[in-house]
Amino acid sequence: MSKPIDQKLVGLHLASPWVRLGAYLLETILITVTLGIGWIVWALVISGNGQTPAKKIMDLTVIDKISLQPLSLGKMFWLRGVLGYFATIIVTITLGLLSLMPFWDRHNQNLWDKFSSSYVLRNYLPGN
Repeated sequence: MSKPIDQKLVGLHLASPWVRLGAYLLETILITVTLGIGWIVWALVISGNGQTPAKKIMDLTVIDKISLQPLSLGKMFWLRGVLGYFATIIVTITLGLLSLMPFWDRHNQNLWDKFSSSYVLRNYLPGN
C-alpha cells in the first residue's frame, strides 16, 4: 500500500526511512567519536579542585554540599562525568526514537522536519 503524497513532491525523490536512519546513525557515530575524544581530554585535564577547564576559566568551583569543600577528583570524574554521561545517553536514546518517525509518516518526515516545514530529498538538484 503506497502512501499518498503531496502533488508538489511528484518527480522528487524523498529519502527513504532507511536512508534517513543510516544518516542519523552515521551522524551519531561521528558526534560520539568527536565528543568522546573531547571527554577523554577533559578527564585527563581535570584535577581534584572541583573545576573543569571551563569552570576554571569562568572562576567557578563545584563544592560538596556537606563539607563545602571542592569536589574530589573521584566525585567529579565518576558522578559528574561518567554517571552524567550515561544519563545523557539515556535521554539521547529516548529522543533518538523520534528519528524512527519517518517509518510511519506518509512523507518520511520526523518531528523536526515538521517543525521546520521541510522534506529530506535524495539526489536533489535545485531548478530541475
